[in-house]
Amino acid sequence: MKNLFMASNGERIAARILKSAIYLLTALALGAMFWVAGTSTSQAQNMTPEKMIQAELPQGVSVATAGKADFLAALCAAVTKHRSAAPQLATFSVNLHPNWKKDILRTIFRCLGTDDCRLLGRVLRALSTGSDSSELAELAVQLAPSCAPNFGGEPVDEGGFGNAPGNLNPPPGSIGGSGGQGNVIAVCFNGVTRFFSPEGAQAFLAANPGAYLGACVVTPVQNR
Repeated sequence: MKNLFMASNGERIAARILKSAIYLLTALALGAMFWVAGTSTSQAQNMTPEKMIQAELPQGVSVATAGKADFLAALCAAVTKHRSAAPQLATFSVNLHPNWKKDILRTIFRCLGTDDCRLLGRVLRALSTGSDSSELAELAVQLAPSCAPNFGGEPVDEGGFGNAPGNLNPPPGSIGGSGGQGNVIAVCFNGVTRFFSPEGAQAFLAANPGAYLGACVVTPVQNR
């Protein structure tokens, strides 16, 4: 009887030791997992746009020598993994390959999707550094029509260069009438005046029923 009791007691002790060992191993595994995740996040935050793209290129291919297809594919992968860094990735990419500006815009918009219009607007502004800004805005509207309000200009200050005068009524007739100056068309939407090329204005008006040609009214006088 005594031997039976001792055997039973020994089994209980062994079971407790085994359970404690399982708990310890589980805790160690979870700790290691969180440490790896935290380290990866920290490393990603410290990566430059160049390193983000380089990490997605085929082995042996550098950012500086990558062909267009490889570079854009790597850019897409980098944007997908590091969404918040998309504007910085856009700036780096266009500085490296200024002739690929439209392809860079198409790639980033496609890989980000159209659910974050503010982010797309930041990407567009990062790329709009030259005389082709209006063309890029048109392309952005075509790629993400629902985000068009985020791709326009800033509110009008009367008397500023290139701004249409206040209290300008929507011009009759075809697009590009008295609503623009030269090749720039003023369009009012949600109280904000934006400027486009004739084609860009037409696309913006089509995508935003509440928009109309002409600068927004900046005095209490209402357009009629």
